[in-house]
Amino acid sequence: MPRHEDARPRQARAPLVLAAALSAALAASPARAAGDGLPLWMVGCWTGSRGAETFTERWTAADAATLIGTSHTVKGGVLSAFEFLRVVLKAGVPVYVAQPNGVPPTEFTATGQTTAEITFSNPAHDFPKRVGYRRLDATHLTAWIDGGPDSTGSRLEFAMTRTRCD
Repeated sequence: MPRHEDARPRQARAPLVLAAALSAALAASPARAAGDGLPLWMVGCWTGSRGAETFTERWTAADAATLIGTSHTVKGGVLSAFEFLRVVLKAGVPVYVAQPNGVPPTEFTATGQTTAEITFSNPAHDFPKRVGYRRLDATHLTAWIDGGPDSTGSRLEFAMTRTRCD
């Protein structure tokens, strides 16, 4: 079988060769996965209730090392609160970004993390100063907020169960 040569001049082929070599090197190197450091166990739909309130959180894993979430609370059949949420990596550290009821976002930096729990803190914020999530098992999650270790702020817990994301 005859061999076909690339008709382009050698200089025009050089960038293609360099790009192919770089792609091969990157594929062979141990790359950091997009979700490394993120609490991927939060992904899904979660709901809970307390008295007349029902609260729901929905978390998805975005492609850019980010979790995107929404939260809403219904009380007496009326929407009483909503929140836009993100967990992003900044310098490899998870940062929880909360934007309740459309106000400007507030950032909380991870101060503790295991395979089933993560705590975020912002000592400069009025309340809450800490936000946390704990995975109890595949279908149960507890979220909490408090005033921080040196504050008298109350701790509020939100027990949730995994639900279908309809």
